Amino acid sequence: MAFHFKKKESPTRAVRRLSRERIGKALDYLKKCDRLEAIHSVRKEIKKVRATLGLVRRKMGANAYRKCVKTLRSAAKRLQDPRDARVRPQALERLIAHFKSRRPARSFAGIEKVLSQNCRKEVREFRKGKSVAAVGRLLRKINRGAGDLKVKANGWAAIQPGLQESYSYGRKTYEMALNETSPKNLHRWRKHVQELWHQLRLLHSIQPERLHTPVGEMKMLSQYLGDDHDLVVLRQFVARHCAGRYAREVRMLDQLIDLRQKELRSTAFALGARFYAEKPASFCRRLEDYWHSWRTGGESTG
Repeated sequence: MAFHFKKKESPTRAVRRLSRERIGKALDYLKKCDRLEAIHSVRKEIKKVRATLGLVRRKMGANAYRKCVKTLRSAAKRLQDPRDARVRPQALERLIAHFKSRRPARSFAGIEKVLSQNCRKEVREFRKGKSVAAVGRLLRKINRGAGDLKVKANGWAAIQPGLQESYSYGRKTYEMALNETSPKNLHRWRKHVQELWHQLRLLHSIQPERLHTPVGEMKMLSQYLGDDHDLVVLRQFVARHCAGRYAREVRMLDQLIDLRQKELRSTAFALGARFYAEKPASFCRRLEDYWHSWRTGGESTG
């Protein structure tokens, strides 16, 4: 179940196959919803489906695309709280490890206790509530409709408009975040980075040697921005639930978060500047050359 296009597969067949495969994996993970790792995995599979549809969105028809994305977004939203409950203690653990030489062990024992309690609570509530069944229904709805998905173009013509749009959106949101480095702008940029990363993974097989680096860069950029976002989520939760009892810990935590976010953002912006230096049209022309060489068995000149 490799996440990539096949050489002799039409766009319609590819989108149907990939959607069914990823939704099938998401449903398998949902059966293990007593583990927060499984919930996180369901969300990742949903993002892959959205990226796949996004690649051909201009040739699917606006209504069909919006309908699918709305259903996927509803499923992902129901997983948001348990997902955040899982990543908050992980974000704190990574932060402590990163600055281990600056703080004594157990500097954040009170905050760790609150995060652990919240994590267990979210798992219990998710399991006994209606969210699991609701997410399952939404995913099965998408799975049933996957066979009706249709891409109204063939070959590169089906992919080019969506790919160029994804790259352009990523470039635009990078510039917005660079001009105003707010959590909102960084999170918006991160979503477009993740989408393009998955789309480049889909296209990786057309020219593995030349796409290995950009796929890796998008993965790293997604991780840097994801770590930054997780620290935002951690800070917001701690401010609401720990400021009274553990004020000293909260102050120390804020200082470390500020330092780490400065590092993460500096690295992300440097990587973004290098990746988005190419114009959207040039980026797509280069991949078009890879695509046609792949389909014809020739060698790319790009």
